[in-house]
Amino acid sequence: MSGLSSYDLVCLGVGKGATSVYSNQTSSSFALLRRTTGECILLIDIGLGSIFALQKYVKDFNIKPRQIFVSHNHTDHSGELPVYIANEALKSIVRVYCYAGIQSRLRQYRCAELDSSTTDLFRNVQWITCDESKDVELDSGDPNSILKIRVQRSQHSELCAGFVLYENNQAILSFSGDSGFNTLFYTFLWNAPTILVDGRETSTYEHASFDEILNFYKTTSISRQIFVYHYGLENDKPKFPIDNVSAVSPGQTIQLMLPS
Repeated sequence: MSGLSSYDLVCLGVGKGATSVYSNQTSSSFALLRRTTGECILLIDIGLGSIFALQKYVKDFNIKPRQIFVSHNHTDHSGELPVYIANEALKSIVRVYCYAGIQSRLRQYRCAELDSSTTDLFRNVQWITCDESKDVELDSGDPNSILKIRVQRSQHSELCAGFVLYENNQAILSFSGDSGFNTLFYTFLWNAPTILVDGRETSTYEHASFDEILNFYKTTSISRQIFVYHYGLENDKPKFPIDNVSAVSPGQTIQLMLPS
């Protein structure tokens, strides 16, 4: 790898679908921070507990994230979206990035409660649709740092997508959303030097197993740093025999690298 990018990543939570409800631990989500200012440039998923964890782990919470990537319409990935919109979109623009087809599901089902308000809570919401045909630019707030995401549909019961994030046309991060093991999708994720991938003890159509993640890593010839999330509680945290594959923990900061 050839050095640091301009961004850090903070893990807000690694919870499964029921983790927040039954164990009061944050759903799987992440915050992309500009290293020099600590500002949250992008919130990656906004499941239950995400905003409280953001206040806990991100020092400069006075500057709220105005960009959110939502991987899909399951509660542990989008559950706090309507509350966040109701509170923050009255003050400034909130941009919601999601895969084609997910926007309508979020608007119709997840955010249905907002339509009953006497205030137009969607007035300052920009729904930005992403698909595999083009890269979508984010607002980095820095003219010297151009951020773009490239999405790809994952393998999941609900319509879901992950992405690769580029800084000045160099891949710096990939995120799986939720996905069962799929060679084509994993090959897409492997474009970035730092990879966030959801994993479980046992393989299902919806989630890759720890063994499948490890075995795929062993078949690749390019060095990558793999961080596994969505495993649930601290007691569920897996251990891997390879240094470049590890489970990420809530509150952990990852320095994103530029590719070699």
